[in-house]
Amino acid sequence: MSDKFSKIAAKDAKAVSSEKLKISFEYMDWETEEFFFHGLEQGYYIKFFECITQIKQSVEKDILEQTHPSLTPKSIFNKNGTKNEFPVSVIDRVANKLFLETRDKESANDEAESITTRRAFEVRVAKTYGRLHGFIWNNIFHVVWVDPAHNLYPLNKYGVRKQEDYATVKSFSGEEIVRLRDELRNLQEQYDELYKEWSSK
Repeated sequence: MSDKFSKIAAKDAKAVSSEKLKISFEYMDWETEEFFFHGLEQGYYIKFFECITQIKQSVEKDILEQTHPSLTPKSIFNKNGTKNEFPVSVIDRVANKLFLETRDKESANDEAESITTRRAFEVRVAKTYGRLHGFIWNNIFHVVWVDPAHNLYPLNKYGVRKQEDYATVKSFSGEEIVRLRDELRNLQEQYDELYKEWSSK
């Protein structure tokens, strides 16, 4: 490469390195039950969107070099955790996008594996509010998992916690509403009987 083109490439790389990160939910995984976003207290969502804002005010280097002061980014999948990689469905979607550019299935698959493992990071939502897990690609932080219960690297004290055990705001299915209605009716009948006994004394 000539000196002229080297300078242009270096200038372009410098420009990209100073660009703020974008954020994407294109590769969100809603299937893995250890990672969830619903049923949490209001304060969690406030912290979540503050975290998103922090990511968008960051540059790629802050995450890749793990130097951001408040997001405390960490590389993932390189120590013992509950998962060794993102779901195959996520990796395949990245590979399909790469294939459109390369038209080489094997290199697209290899590159997708590399991107989703070597550029995979977690960032802190806030202290005690869990983490977001994703990967950086094309100056975008792609969120894959929302992990309020620290289930990728759980503490021995808690282990993996499911949404129904961890969530503070319970969601109700139609069956649960019927069950609660029947329970309320039974309690009302018991109350009526006890009140009748008490009032007849």
